[in-house]
Amino acid sequence: MSERLVWAIASEIFAFSTKDSKSNVQIQSKIWILCFEFSVSGLCRFGRVFLSMRQNIKIMRIASARQDSCGMTRSRRYNFKWLNSCAAVFVLFLFFNCAKTGSPPGGPVDDIPPRILSTAPESDATRVSRATRLSFTFSEPLNRKSFEDAIFITPNPARSEEDAELQFKWRGKTVDVILPDSLREQRTYVVTVGTGVRDRHGVNMKESFALAFSTGDTLDRGEIKGRIFDDKAAGLLVMAYILTEGQEPNPAKTAADYYTQVGEAKTFSLSYLAPGRYRVFALQDRDGDRLYTRGDELIGIATNDVIIDQNYRNNLALRFRLMQEDTLAPALSAVTAISANQVEWRFDEAVSPHSSKWMNRLKIFEKETQQPLPVFAAYPHPLNGAQILALTAPMQAMPYFATADSLLDDAGLMIDSARGAIDFEGAAQPDTIRPRLVKISIADSTRDLSLDAPIVLFFSEMMKTDSAFSPLVVQDTSGARAAGAAEWVNPLQFRFSPQPNWKSRCRYEIKINADSLFDWNGNALFDTTRQITFWTLNADTLASISGAIADADSTASGLIHLKARQFDSKIEYSTTASAPGGYSFPGILPGLYEISGFRDANHNGRFDAGMPFPFAPAERYHVWPDTIKVRSRWPNEGNDLVLP
Repeated sequence: MSERLVWAIASEIFAFSTKDSKSNVQIQSKIWILCFEFSVSGLCRFGRVFLSMRQNIKIMRIASARQDSCGMTRSRRYNFKWLNSCAAVFVLFLFFNCAKTGSPPGGPVDDIPPRILSTAPESDATRVSRATRLSFTFSEPLNRKSFEDAIFITPNPARSEEDAELQFKWRGKTVDVILPDSLREQRTYVVTVGTGVRDRHGVNMKESFALAFSTGDTLDRGEIKGRIFDDKAAGLLVMAYILTEGQEPNPAKTAADYYTQVGEAKTFSLSYLAPGRYRVFALQDRDGDRLYTRGDELIGIATNDVIIDQNYRNNLALRFRLMQEDTLAPALSAVTAISANQVEWRFDEAVSPHSSKWMNRLKIFEKETQQPLPVFAAYPHPLNGAQILALTAPMQAMPYFATADSLLDDAGLMIDSARGAIDFEGAAQPDTIRPRLVKISIADSTRDLSLDAPIVLFFSEMMKTDSAFSPLVVQDTSGARAAGAAEWVNPLQFRFSPQPNWKSRCRYEIKINADSLFDWNGNALFDTTRQITFWTLNADTLASISGAIADADSTASGLIHLKARQFDSKIEYSTTASAPGGYSFPGILPGLYEISGFRDANHNGRFDAGMPFPFAPAERYHVWPDTIKVRSRWPNEGNDLVLP
């Protein structure tokens, strides 16, 4: 906007003060229209125009006073009060718009990361004075607090934790770092500036920067590199501890010897390390204290300690998956008598028995006599691992207490006696509530169903499983029954698996035989009619991925679990290999795939992320970087993988 518009607004304001009331209304409207045409840059120019306006106001006041003394009418007097109000409004506009930082509207967005241009001392400098002061010059002004939170000096130059605070002196784009104590003799120091540093527009550094120097004649050259397999890995803290004999560092209590931050590429590097043994963790340091807060912060555990030999070679490239440590053992929340012989147990999280059967882990006693009440059967609900349904001997309407023992949560924490007992009121009324079919694994009108997908029925309570009739019938469009294997997985879950597979591009109907379904106490199924229709996919569109899987650790054992995930969708396929050798994902849809996998070292069927303290290494996990493109009817072979 030009200054002409500013002067136009100013002129209209002065005209307003010299017109009659009717004219003033028209001029006032014109002033506000001109005001709306103001741009941010135009408001800034109003400053110097306003100075001229103020001078003219003084002159007009003098002229007005003289005219009043000569008998000038009131209607022709200048409306100085309104004029000053308009000027005040413009000053506020000027303040709130000209004070804004950032790019002008329509200008380029600042997406250039800040860079370090120079340092003092220089990188790889030797014989550095023990009284040196660190200095960094950046390519642009920074958010100063972000730098002060993202600088790490190892080893710690302070003689004690109480004296460890750094001081900072800023000079434009340059910052001096004043150390709390003099440096030690013959020592390699590493100053890491992490990716948490950002400029005044919030753009972070792309990679961590490491400045190494020595107070002696040489520098250590050891290095540890790694990758984080997490969607939000950038900025995570990486902590490394020097292990001496018998040492067991606790990242929740002990500061690490070395720190760095993960870059945008989800990789990190710890450089200039001395020969030795190191234990490394990746940490989501939410509170910024550079210590692990159990239960609140995510942590990644390494698959093993890293050894750097005298030639500065190490034995391991690190791979991390973050996990949130479960610090609370499971607890029994409630026990409810549903009927005279049915009891529902609810826990605060999913649990499973450490050994033996469920019925041996759940016990009920009469509260007054301490007589046990037999438990005949108990099963977790397949849709809720925290809900256990049990069948018992007949109860009375009297107080009982229940106990649960030797139950583990997913983290392996066992329920204790203090959290595994609860009182409840027994029930004498018989079961008259009809069971319900709460879920069918295949939704009605499903299309492109996988040719090997089973049909699974889930019920609200335990069902009789000795009926001679199948709970369901599956027919194709011709009315022919589909061949398959039918079985009760448990009294709460029934499964029908097609054999060998569903037909390609075929329409099927599922009919539930409600007349053949009864709960344990003889009540018929509530859902009397239920029919599901689905369509299978076209087998001609399918392909496969195959290859060989090798293990870099020849001493390892356990199943190798592999997963192929299609990009930009929820489609996943899983397979296992009992040992290094061939693997295959048959019958998969076309698309771009990423393969990941782990070796189940403890043979429990799931990935274990390890424990920070006492230390338990994570199972080896890897995501292979190569994307595999699968086309219809074309098997993609020769995808050989190595588990590092």
